[in-house]
Amino acid sequence: MKYISSKSNPLFKNISKLSTSNRKRKKSNSFIVEGISNIKLCIDNNFKVLELIICSEIISNKNLKSLEKFLTNLEMKDFSKSLFEEVNYKKNPEGVIALIESKVNSIKNFKLSKKPYILIVESPEKPGNIGALLRTADAAGMDGLIIANSSTELYNPNTIRSSLGSLFTMQIAIDSTKNIIDFLKKNNITIYSTFVENSTNYLDINYNKSCAIVVGKESSSLSNSWKIESDCLVKIPMRGKMDSLNLSVCAAIVIFEGLKQRDGN
Repeated sequence: MKYISSKSNPLFKNISKLSTSNRKRKKSNSFIVEGISNIKLCIDNNFKVLELIICSEIISNKNLKSLEKFLTNLEMKDFSKSLFEEVNYKKNPEGVIALIESKVNSIKNFKLSKKPYILIVESPEKPGNIGALLRTADAAGMDGLIIANSSTELYNPNTIRSSLGSLFTMQIAIDSTKNIIDFLKKNNITIYSTFVENSTNYLDINYNKSCAIVVGKESSSLSNSWKIESDCLVKIPMRGKMDSLNLSVCAAIVIFEGLKQRDGN
């Protein structure tokens, strides 16, 4: 095990940039994961571990032995406490992080069940919202999450933390709105898009078939393509003075109504 205490070390420099830079993560096709449970989830779901970094001044003997068991072929690097805390992981009490290779999130690789149930989000603005949507989709047993016209880097630390591991367990595809609509129509998947105006109450929709629930960013509605190409526009009636819900809350309300119907047949 190599001990590293110098800020000039190439690995430390790389980890420091990856923990803060979206551009660096995209360019290197890699990202940082903290904690043993998340690292195990990565391994169990076929993510490749490129580097394993511990802090011997923080990590417990129990956790160290656990790492040695499931990563026998990877040499661990030992950061000094000052270096470890400098890479934005001061809140990580376990003393372990990993450098993980990003997956190619192509819609061509998206696998469909016999009766698909898919969540789609267009142009999400906040990494935390993506994580929350992944947790919702996972809880409902959906086929996965498809992101249209993404401007947010998927493996942002806020996405990882808010997803509570579902980023590693769920199918995810990223593509243009046009290509996603083509994919849905090619596979005979009914499109239900959330719109406020000229829409049907979400309780009056039949979800007991192959279908996709489409939601948009909080600051604006979905693009016009979804309005034109959707099989039905749906809305959640509002009784109070507010005219909108949090993105993940909106998705969850519709998704779990659909799940109730699908579980009843």
